[in-house]
Amino acid sequence: MRKTGKMKHKTTITFVGIFLLAGGCYLCSRTGSAFFNSLMFCMNATLLLGLVVFWMYTVSARLLKTRTRLYISAAGFFIALFVMMRIFKYRIVVNGVIASRYVTYLYYIPRIMIPTLFLITAVRLAGDRTFHRHLSRGILVTGCALMALPLTNDLHGFVYRPKVVPAQFDMTSRTYSWGPGFFLLYAWIISLMVVGLIVLFAIMRKRDKKLVVMLVFTIVLWLSAKLFTSLVIDRLNTARMYSGVEIDCFSMLLLLECCIRSRLIPYNENYAGFFHSLSMPVLITGPGLDTVYASSVPVRASKETLASAEDAPVYLDEDTRLMCMKIRAGYTFWTEDESELHKEQRRLADANAVLSEENDLIALERRLKEQKAQLEAQALVYEKIGAAMAPKQKKIRELLNATRPDAADFADALGKVCVLNAYSKRKTNLLLLSEEALPKQNRELFLALSESARFLNCCGIDAAAVGEEYSGLPLSDVHELYDTFETLIEAYLPVLREMTVSIMPEGIRVAMEAETKVEIAGAVLPVTCVESDGLLFFTIKRRNAGGGVK
Repeated sequence: MRKTGKMKHKTTITFVGIFLLAGGCYLCSRTGSAFFNSLMFCMNATLLLGLVVFWMYTVSARLLKTRTRLYISAAGFFIALFVMMRIFKYRIVVNGVIASRYVTYLYYIPRIMIPTLFLITAVRLAGDRTFHRHLSRGILVTGCALMALPLTNDLHGFVYRPKVVPAQFDMTSRTYSWGPGFFLLYAWIISLMVVGLIVLFAIMRKRDKKLVVMLVFTIVLWLSAKLFTSLVIDRLNTARMYSGVEIDCFSMLLLLECCIRSRLIPYNENYAGFFHSLSMPVLITGPGLDTVYASSVPVRASKETLASAEDAPVYLDEDTRLMCMKIRAGYTFWTEDESELHKEQRRLADANAVLSEENDLIALERRLKEQKAQLEAQALVYEKIGAAMAPKQKKIRELLNATRPDAADFADALGKVCVLNAYSKRKTNLLLLSEEALPKQNRELFLALSESARFLNCCGIDAAAVGEEYSGLPLSDVHELYDTFETLIEAYLPVLREMTVSIMPEGIRVAMEAETKVEIAGAVLPVTCVESDGLLFFTIKRRNAGGGVK
């Protein structure tokens, strides 16, 4: 704690030193050298804004994450904005009439918001959150409404009444007079500050009378600086270190800092009290694992156990896990009760076991259904094949039953059986195919025609399939063309001598030499016949147009 206090005093001394240095730079910005004046002005602006930003950073580091910290940080933002706007008005916008006028109007944003946030902070420190919530909303709404008055002054002239035309209205004293809105705004600002100080005075008097002395000293210092600047420096027209805006802004920072240092706001530097009030096991140690801060619920672990937890979490028992995190000056240890977690894990494990068994049963049932569906599909296919092949199989049985091996016509009958078997085999293969499985360019029709022609040779007929093998015919057309070809062959088989068959874009073409012309009955597709030079030329066209030979 002593080290923390020394560090705090060093920071305060450094802050004040930089603030005085910024004032010294402002004094040195009135020399005869334009470059040196600009350099000193830039240093002054950089130092002042840097101090405000640094103070905002310390607020976020020192205060707990509450709405009070948010209000104080917002006040710091508007203070920085106020300083920047003054620099912009008096150093950047010098001869710009419109820009100078509107910067003056924009001055009222931080002028109103800083006292508003100060009063909201003071009321929140009083402790009545319900009252604070309603009051803060009312103050913010009223402040926003009042901010609209100067921002729209060019429309109504309620705050500043111009004495010249708008093109010459540059906010110098000779160009305007104060309107009722000006007095209304300053009455509002002063009222906010007075009420906020009264609330702080009441809070500090209840807490500690020494805090009242600190508050009164801050106010007196503020008013003294304002009076000295107004009555002495401005009247004698001597060089000054700070402007009135800078005095107001940094006096407000000092006032807010007093609220922080007096412990009116939850403060991060009271580590011992903070940790002692914790109801969870937490331990802060030095580099040697010696206890520095401990919560009201102790962490029961030896130094050896604490050292083991530096690399990985350690279980003190089945349900208590010891955690460790390296910090700047040592280590933080805390324990986590995992009994409920382990209980839920066991419950989930039991539920997962039940679900696993149910999933296995569902998967088995699904496989059985898939197998059943496959068997049913196969049965349907086989049934379809059996129905389609039944007429041919009947003919085969009749041929085999009507002849004997020692008969004179046995060879002819056996050749017819081979032709019928060749058709049955290829037809079965075609029935096992699906339209989706058939390639766009395929040989199925050519293979079927070729096999039927090959087995015609068993009947003493010189037959062959010639020409292009691949075609783009769909499966339905392949079935119909092959069935019609088979009908043609069976009709001409007794009188057929020679035959060639080929695939055309519109179907198939058959050229044959036969003893006589035979009537064809029961063909699936229409068959046209042309006789030329003793040969018969048959054309079997498919139903659909298009397609073709590869």
